[in-house]
Amino acid sequence: MLKLSANISTMFTEHAPLDRLAAAAAAGFSAVEMQFPYELDLAALVAAQRAARVEFVVINIPAGDFAGGERGIACLPGRHGEFLQAVARAVEYAAALGCRRLNCLAGNRPEGENPSRCWDMLADNVAAAADVLAPHGMQLLLEPLNRRDNRHFLLGTMDEVLRLRAAAGRTNIALQHDIYHAYASGEGELPELARRIGQIGHIQFSDYPGRGQPGTGEIDWPAFFNWVQELPYTSRRIF
Repeated sequence: MLKLSANISTMFTEHAPLDRLAAAAAAGFSAVEMQFPYELDLAALVAAQRAARVEFVVINIPAGDFAGGERGIACLPGRHGEFLQAVARAVEYAAALGCRRLNCLAGNRPEGENPSRCWDMLADNVAAAADVLAPHGMQLLLEPLNRRDNRHFLLGTMDEVLRLRAAAGRTNIALQHDIYHAYASGEGELPELARRIGQIGHIQFSDYPGRGQPGTGEIDWPAFFNWVQELPYTSRRIF
């Protein structure tokens, strides 16, 4: 049986952030994920989690100036120290919340920067982050963002993520498979998902096009969920 989590960064937004955990629980969710919890007081967040009795399954590593257009800093030459500080902060939050998966956004390639230099920086940072997470029993997720919406994002396809995973050579690295981004990149067909299922640590879904709730786009959701339930995927597999 599938276990569903609510992304409280995009759901229950009529509530204040801390109140969204209780709202998710009231709606029947036993697990939640959150993009960037770092503006919230950690003790207050833990208290809200315990009161709502929900599990945290994924949070993102801090991704630089997100409001200013940055989509991660892991690929950016010259910001290795800042990236390691971001990883340390994410581990602090994840450990307190009992969260075992941290998603790392690669970042946008700066205009005029050598793509190979960014790739090498990303591979080094991903390996370093995985080494920090491993003693805590945590898994590092890598997520491709489609280049229709994110022209300069360094990881645009699942195959690129898996190539990076192989280059990093760490066993606690997995793919975060976002159904919307997969469809926008031409990788959304179910056989594509099945082919990579053993390398996927977490699946996110929203409809395509439009990135709205299921039923607002073109994806056949009954077929999708029936298919996923037949695949050897478990949200509890770490490494």
